[in-house]
Amino acid sequence: MSSRMFPILAVLALGLAACGGHETKKTPLPHLGPTRDVSTIEVGRGGGEGEIAVPGTVRARQRAGLSARVPASVEELPARVGQWVEAGAVVVRMDDAALRAALAAAEAGLKAALADLDRTKALLEKDAATPRELDEMTARAAGAEAQVTAARDSLSYAVLRAPFAGRIASLPVDVGDVVSPGMTLVEIEGRGGLEVRGSVEAPVARLIRPGTRVQALCDGQSDPLEARITSIAPAGDPTTHRVEVRAALPAAPGLRAGTFARLVVPAPVGEAQLRVPLSAVFSRGGLSGLFVADDGVARLRWVAVGERTGDAVEIRAGIEPGERVVVDPAGLVEGSPIRETMAAGDGAAAEQEER
Repeated sequence: MSSRMFPILAVLALGLAACGGHETKKTPLPHLGPTRDVSTIEVGRGGGEGEIAVPGTVRARQRAGLSARVPASVEELPARVGQWVEAGAVVVRMDDAALRAALAAAEAGLKAALADLDRTKALLEKDAATPRELDEMTARAAGAEAQVTAARDSLSYAVLRAPFAGRIASLPVDVGDVVSPGMTLVEIEGRGGLEVRGSVEAPVARLIRPGTRVQALCDGQSDPLEARITSIAPAGDPTTHRVEVRAALPAAPGLRAGTFARLVVPAPVGEAQLRVPLSAVFSRGGLSGLFVADDGVARLRWVAVGERTGDAVEIRAGIEPGERVVVDPAGLVEGSPIRETMAAGDGAAAEQEER
């Protein structure tokens, strides 16, 4: 090799060493703002002993949704939302002109068919008709009678009546609206009181029974309500693999159907879970996320959350034990420079739950 090649090779070697000879240190980008002091906590696994709060919805125990069964326009709404109605009271009346015309046509057809049947019977007695013709006229009369019955049923569908005494909970239509079969026109809530409907995992469902007393945390109620488990579904949902649970609620001022609620139920014992403070998790666009401290930089992680237990929430996917999570991520973005301060009692959120 020529001696003139050695300086060139030396320069190339130095360049390669400068570019890839050592790991580049992670540094925060200057445009992400000044370094912020944040409190972090180390994630660890712990048993699931204690209680968990499962989400649910407050519903009326006696509730009915009345739907249209014929296409027509709404002609009258005698009751208003919030009004009490008795069983059998008319709550929706629809335009029935076309239905009455169809009934009149069916009755006229039945009248003609019966006349033809009587005429055929008289002719048969005089051997002027055959038994086959009598059978045809009999079948025709039966078909015409069925058409009259169907027309009368359709006419009855133009008026919706309350199936039980209750309060009008919803009227999603107005007078003049054209409705189609299957469209809900009115919802009624009866005197049966309110309940919470939620779903739990199978291990949790094994720990509760009908009659079990649990606490219910309902929106609009400052204090927890004592609820009673009334039913547990015998089978789970094949999609979510969760079991529906219903719990009766006591009467309380301001408690309304449709509000959000949580049932505090026993948690399975001995299952290792990852838990972080509830304040560390935030929602964006329907996704749940948190920030992990990584060499002075906040790294965004999208996670799958599980059940809530007090001030902590289970993390089912997205982080690993030993990672440090920012307790209060307000104002942080991916790559924000941070300076860590360990939260009091650091050493795993799950251990905090056990204590």
